[in-house]
Amino acid sequence: MNKNDLKLRIETVFNNFINAIQQHADINKKRADGGWSVGQIGNHILKGTVTNLGSTKKTERPYDKNADAIKALFLDFGKKFSTAPDIEPDEKQYTKEDLIVSLRESQEEIFQMIDKEDLTETCVDWELPEWGNLTKYECVILYENHIIRHTKQAIDFN
Repeated sequence: MNKNDLKLRIETVFNNFINAIQQHADINKKRADGGWSVGQIGNHILKGTVTNLGSTKKTERPYDKNADAIKALFLDFGKKFSTAPDIEPDEKQYTKEDLIVSLRESQEEIFQMIDKEDLTETCVDWELPEWGNLTKYECVILYENHIIRHTKQAIDFN
């Protein structure tokens, strides 16, 4: 695992998402179909990139076993997902400036996690239906591909 490459990829997806946000004059306007506003998409990303992942244990499988499956699922733009309640966006008014500051802070927290933590450890306090307990590395891959998915949503917003 190349941590510098991982950080570069995270930086790229955050930059692309922020650029997508900046293309919108009104980030609080709801989609024509009633879907989330661009501001809400940003809030959802923030809630989905929390780096306090709880207790961990030594991983007893390849640390990246689920990485390709995570990428494939999130980049299947034909699939629709229901949102976990804990990352449902808040119904409120957003400003681009505050959202961008918060996104940069989230990016920095992920950088700190990449730099300082053992990404091969398995998170044991929670699990996902599809894959069970993820490693911290797989969490970073999930963050990356989740942001890519929602960047497309922000770009294609109507």
